[in-house]
Amino acid sequence: MWWRHPHDDAELEAEFGPVVDGRDPTEIFIVEEDGLDVGLIQRYRLEDDPQWEQAVAVGSSPRPAVGIDYLIGEESRIGHGLGPRMIACFIDVTWERLPDVVAVVVAVQQANRRSVRALEKTGFERQWSGTLRSADPSDAGPSHVYVRLRPIT
Repeated sequence: MWWRHPHDDAELEAEFGPVVDGRDPTEIFIVEEDGLDVGLIQRYRLEDDPQWEQAVAVGSSPRPAVGIDYLIGEESRIGHGLGPRMIACFIDVTWERLPDVVAVVVAVQQANRRSVRALEKTGFERQWSGTLRSADPSDAGPSHVYVRLRPIT
């Protein structure tokens, strides 16, 4: 519902083929629960996409930062706490895997209340609200930008 990506083979190849082929530095992971594929989560350095970095540079989050996107693809798993669990786990792994990164930034549609709540449950703070300057149809409409800073150890 919130990701408005094309569904035919040619459009999917154009959108995700570069990631699968290693020509795009975005990392995509399948979320598994009890042996079933139930979702997807991806991570990318904001500096790798200057146009998107500028679109979400509406708050004062430090750099270097990564962005994440996620979805629960198994509708029966929505509303059972999977979102916050997968986000929290992924953020912990991100801090370990990318020690130079100091923040994680997420843009979310304001109407996507479940996603907003999942971010807030996992320590993200709202930095900005408004309409992003983005050509991606998934970003149309009012959004929030959330940021989670690396914990100080």
